[in-house]
Amino acid sequence: MSTEAAKECLENTQEWKRLPYFWNTRDKSYESAFIPSTLHAPDKMSVEPVVFLNRDRQQFVFIIHIGKRLCGHDGIVHGGVQATLFDEVTARPAFWNLPRNVALTASLKVNYRRPVVADQILVFKSQLSKLEGRKATVTAQLEDLNGNLLSDAEALYVSPGNEKLFPDNSSRIKAFEDTYPGSF
Repeated sequence: MSTEAAKECLENTQEWKRLPYFWNTRDKSYESAFIPSTLHAPDKMSVEPVVFLNRDRQQFVFIIHIGKRLCGHDGIVHGGVQATLFDEVTARPAFWNLPRNVALTASLKVNYRRPVVADQILVFKSQLSKLEGRKATVTAQLEDLNGNLLSDAEALYVSPGNEKLFPDNSSRIKAFEDTYPGSF
């Protein structure tokens, strides 16, 4: 199933647009951001993940290689790494759909279904489940390339009301989308 999802994203350019994973590299916050400063390294996440956005802006697919230096038990990806990545992949549908395109994690629940073997390519799929005012519920699944469900998650995001502390990102998201080619 997962290889099919990735194939569909690559072939169906009317429905899916490829975006970079690191979308704020020109921003000073990039250097202090957790993923690029800590996990993006040899034998961790050594290759930038591939990201696809669906035309409905409610679904994302992430293709990620997890290296052998992100383990809890020998050869098994640490559960905290999975939770961190679920926080990352569930945030995208929330960012794209909440007011002002600003989202903070309110809760994250991860269900670990099977051990995730390190040093392999994995597929995360996330989708907006519910949008209600300043709240967004997002679900996600982690699968291996054979389509085996390894873990899944549900997250609640809130768009904060403090505009001084969290400025509007709407123009930034629009400019970001317009920068990358695609039919929508």
